[in-house]
Amino acid sequence: MLVHSNPQKPSVVPQSGKFDYEALYKQSLRPLTYSGIMNHMTIKSISKPRLVFQDIFTFTLKETDLKNYKPGKNLYVGARDVPCSNDIRWWIMCYPAGGNEDEKNHLSLYLHVNKPVQANYNFKVGSSHIDYMFSSDFSKANGWGTPKMASHDALRPLFVDGCVTITCQVEFEISGTNAVMAPRIGQSCAHVPTDVDLVVGSKRLKVHKSLLSLVSPVFHAMLTNDTVEAPSEEIEVTDFDYGTVKSAIDFCYGRALENTSVKSIIGTLRFADKYRIEASPLEQVVISNLKPKSFVSALKYADGTSDSLFFSCCEFFERNASAVTATASFASLPSKLISSLLKNTFDLNTDLEVLRSAHKNGIKFVLDEWEKPVVEALSLENFCDTCKYAWDCSRDNLKKECGKFFNANKAEIITMKDFINLSPVVAHGVLKSAFELL
Repeated sequence: MLVHSNPQKPSVVPQSGKFDYEALYKQSLRPLTYSGIMNHMTIKSISKPRLVFQDIFTFTLKETDLKNYKPGKNLYVGARDVPCSNDIRWWIMCYPAGGNEDEKNHLSLYLHVNKPVQANYNFKVGSSHIDYMFSSDFSKANGWGTPKMASHDALRPLFVDGCVTITCQVEFEISGTNAVMAPRIGQSCAHVPTDVDLVVGSKRLKVHKSLLSLVSPVFHAMLTNDTVEAPSEEIEVTDFDYGTVKSAIDFCYGRALENTSVKSIIGTLRFADKYRIEASPLEQVVISNLKPKSFVSALKYADGTSDSLFFSCCEFFERNASAVTATASFASLPSKLISSLLKNTFDLNTDLEVLRSAHKNGIKFVLDEWEKPVVEALSLENFCDTCKYAWDCSRDNLKKECGKFFNANKAEIITMKDFINLSPVVAHGVLKSAFELL
């Protein structure tokens, strides 16, 4: 059942029914008792007057919320902006115990939008069959949703370790703005004949020399200086495939890109880097289309090439770590790059902090390699912290090394305040490991 949500329920909605967006924004900045995960945003078209935007947001509902929240009390899931949309913003109102007494003992969910828009959206609970899809016109109502998404009895078996995820996927169709409707050279130069071919294998792309000179200092030098290419009517490109070269030339002409996948855009960016073509707007396309399966390609390109894209990858990883590390391609990343990713994502400083983060996020294939320098650097100053990591994360080989170090430095260690303050589990583990090595 799909209904318009009662505008008097959320605490930030005045009696008039008009939303206080400033209050919404401030509330979205406050710490929440649930975890939010942004998966991706896709720009389906970057060249047409009508744009379709997709966004996904996943948050965690705790089993205790079913009991602690009374009917009418809501979880406000932070507002999210839709780019190139004249400040359209959407958010979710979640009522763990129902929106009112009539909906008691049910989960109620509502999608809210701050401006008129047509939206397709669905709510899904975990990986269960509780999955509802809706289409609503938000021209008159700020919020639409389902007052009885699922009963508490239906929800309880779905909780794992006291938590279950709820995902909202939305799709908005909006009018394009000037930001994405820039003049296109490709539509204005048909009357001027092309005068050079880019040869890629057996295929050719007809291009204007003047355009290449304008957008690329490398092409300009090739076409104006005493080079092989200067008097020629063709330029051979050997280190990029035809699709990448065509995408890059389409971008330079302002044509619609046929393929906006992350892999394709990164290829275009690499072409632009080689020929020193300004293509930074394409980085936003990569960011907008980031998904767990395309994350590794984006990160590898960003590393050492684009700080802004690298930190956008870090922000994406922070919200999607488990999905990213579960991809087969993640294990192909160099361990040094993984370390840099963790340090910048979670603001880590020490080797032990990075090790803990890797263990927490399931990146266990790097632990043995990263623990070797920790063992080599083991000292009285870092012994207790190393022991905590070894026992907290069940690192058996490191436990043995801690036992060896304890036996070699027992007199000093047993008098250290940090050792005395170790938890009983860790302290007992150290002593037991040391004893077994005697």
